[in-house]
Amino acid sequence: MRFTVPQKEFLAHLQKLIAVVPSKTTHPMLNNILFHVDANEARLTATDLEVSFTTRMKIEGGEGEDLAIQAKRLMEIVRELDERPITLQTDRNGKQVEIQSGQALFHIPCESAETFPSLPGIEVSAELEMPLERLRSHIERLGFAVSNDDLRPVLTGILFEFREEALNLVATDGHRLVRIQDHQLAGQTRLGSVIIPVKALNLVSRGLEGSEAPVKLSLAQNHLVFSQGGAQIYTTLISGRYPAYEGVIPQQNENIMQGTRSILHRAVKQAANCANNVTHQINFGVSEGKLVITAEDNEFGSRARNEVDVDYAGETLDIAFNATYLDQMLRHLDTEQVVFKFGTAERAALLLPEINREAEDLLMLLMPVRLMR
Repeated sequence: MRFTVPQKEFLAHLQKLIAVVPSKTTHPMLNNILFHVDANEARLTATDLEVSFTTRMKIEGGEGEDLAIQAKRLMEIVRELDERPITLQTDRNGKQVEIQSGQALFHIPCESAETFPSLPGIEVSAELEMPLERLRSHIERLGFAVSNDDLRPVLTGILFEFREEALNLVATDGHRLVRIQDHQLAGQTRLGSVIIPVKALNLVSRGLEGSEAPVKLSLAQNHLVFSQGGAQIYTTLISGRYPAYEGVIPQQNENIMQGTRSILHRAVKQAANCANNVTHQINFGVSEGKLVITAEDNEFGSRARNEVDVDYAGETLDIAFNATYLDQMLRHLDTEQVVFKFGTAERAALLLPEINREAEDLLMLLMPVRLMR
């Protein structure tokens, strides 16, 4: 194998692929990147067996057989090189690859492509295109609410629920929930409902280019492929039944508070500095015209109190939340004003943007914690 490629472009492709390479694995070949080289193009693939990423880059003088090269070592070398062309070629025995840039020369082992996992062929049952920026926006506002509990695998992904009236996207870890209804994608019921691993979606968000080209979603049995230009992200879908999330969304939270998002966010973060390191509890005391935020850690003898002006219509209410969860929610709302809808101290609260983006409805739900006095 032999080819030449600019350092900057090579590094950009490697940085995308390294996100797929597992940090720990019992299969050494998964530490590699597979190279398939034609005269003017190289196709690079990385996989962890659940998610695979294939990208294409322009090269010069490409020739030779497919090879697998250790991903981390290769990227570390390329990252430290100057911005000048890099030439890769195998030695006579095909056991090592030589990396040359100017006067710098490196040799690292390579392996035959035969032992690299091959992607299974899929039979596409339905396809859909959507703007990359819109999909990326959805992923960024949903991903933080996904669970990292491997004992509940369905909660480690994001639900894509294609309905007649909208595409519902849902993420929850059992303590908080985010739902986005995208009305631009109404009527795509042929795709049904799928649970997509958050790792694959983060790769879509960060690994695909911010061009105007849409992303194509190709659905097959138990699999989904995201395609854009020369890049493909292939993922196994999460099997299982997603929780009946609509039943936990309160319909009668009639205590309404509205305030400036940046001021509320700052006050929450300030109070969190004095919250218990285990519970992260902060307390909301809401009454007409004001919100009093308090936190206390008896173990360290710290406490905080802050008062914020708000618009409030409802009964006087004391309710407690996990400050970390609330901080993340406020960070992912981007309107100047935010709306809280409260029921009782034991009922989930809703957070809403003052104004939704075009053709979508965003809802965030946060379960309260038991008031500790």
